[in-house]
Amino acid sequence: MSAKRNLLIGVGVGAVLGILFAPRKGSKTRRKIAKRGADLKDGWNNLKDSVNSTLAKSSDAMDDYLDEGETAINYNSSMQNEWKD
Repeated sequence: MSAKRNLLIGVGVGAVLGILFAPRKGSKTRRKIAKRGADLKDGWNNLKDSVNSTLAKSSDAMDDYLDEGETAINYNSSMQNEWKD
């Protein structure tokens, strides 16, 4: 656990030092970070919408299959009743 913690601390310190000693002006770096953050947010929203759409389609398909199965069961039951009579 300690090695993972130290690794994460090292990565964080390295990222901060990399930003501080970057060859660009701070304003350009901040704009670039903000743009990447916005891109990540857009990507996350697109992924979320895609997953929600896929889940909705899957749910609709499952409902259709269940309805078809129920219809088949009812038909089978009615046919068995006709054969018994």
